Amino acid sequence: MLGLMGSPDSTTSVVLSVAALPHVAPPPRFPTGRRSGRLRVRSWMKSYLREADAGSGEAASAADPSAALTSFGLRPDVLRSRLDDLDAPDRARLALAAAWASGAKWLTLIDPFGSVPGHLRTGLRGRFAELIAQEGRGVVFSSNSLTDHSIAEAGVADIEKDQLVALGSLEQIVTEPRGSLPAELSGVNVYSGLARKGWLSIGHSAVRARTDLDGKVFVTLGWRAALLSLDEHDPAFTSATVFEAIVTGLRDRGSCLQAKLSPVDTEMGLALDVDLADLAGVPSRQPDPTDSTKSDASAEPAEDSAANAESDAGKKPAIGFGVLHPGLGATISELRANVKVGTHVFVEVDTSALHAYPVE
Repeated sequence: MLGLMGSPDSTTSVVLSVAALPHVAPPPRFPTGRRSGRLRVRSWMKSYLREADAGSGEAASAADPSAALTSFGLRPDVLRSRLDDLDAPDRARLALAAAWASGAKWLTLIDPFGSVPGHLRTGLRGRFAELIAQEGRGVVFSSNSLTDHSIAEAGVADIEKDQLVALGSLEQIVTEPRGSLPAELSGVNVYSGLARKGWLSIGHSAVRARTDLDGKVFVTLGWRAALLSLDEHDPAFTSATVFEAIVTGLRDRGSCLQAKLSPVDTEMGLALDVDLADLAGVPSRQPDPTDSTKSDASAEPAEDSAANAESDAGKKPAIGFGVLHPGLGATISELRANVKVGTHVFVEVDTSALHAYPVE
């Protein structure tokens, strides 16, 4: 199995190119239009198998699709139904069953699991992979879901702007991304950089780190590998490499609120995406490194703890639910009020989180 990720136009183009080769079944696709949903499943299946016959060289149109339907959890009487009568998961099962019934050595599929809810998707994907392994067929499919590509034994191809950006195992594609999509899916910023004389640099920015590499490299930085504040002199900053940036975009991603940042001075900073808050929850109080060193035997008397509570509160303010950058606001409400498109913030990058790998 070979998985393709990238823009839908690019990956669809590749799938269709593969489908034009001998002994390859075309990707099953449902008709569109106002009256297309009234088409009977049997008629659609026969039409697809005739098309598959023309390219695969197999006797697909003479095949009995009942066994294929059953293999993917559909009753044979679904053939009497109209396409409109099928929900999204059953349409996905029908497409897989049609491709399977073609008997072709190679199958092609366009985002075959995209319409299937998560609680059904894993089982259907696993069943498909099991059948492919048993029969020894080949598959080229497209998807922008990392979990879908877990079945891509032959590897994953990242295709962007009609160019092959990277080809390798799923682990290689997401841990050392060379394109914007795998970087997005794995939650990192990706840059072109240069390693020279023991130092890693990204463009002309002042963000640098030690490295053993030499030459042109790619560099990733996670969405939580930077600290933001409205105060340039925030005591939470611990390095001299703090740069000013402008919020150029805000978006939701899963449980997170995110910002897109552009540096005021490209000689100092980096453009990056960063998580602002996580509504799945984070600790409500910053951990105190000294807490883990205190044993029960050396703990303060209760009255001393109470007496020191007020002074400690001033040093270690509580952080509100979901807040990742206290310097932007102690609560989500404060964060939303303080951070808008156009807001200037100050950024410190955790250079130890920079991951570099060779371009070649």
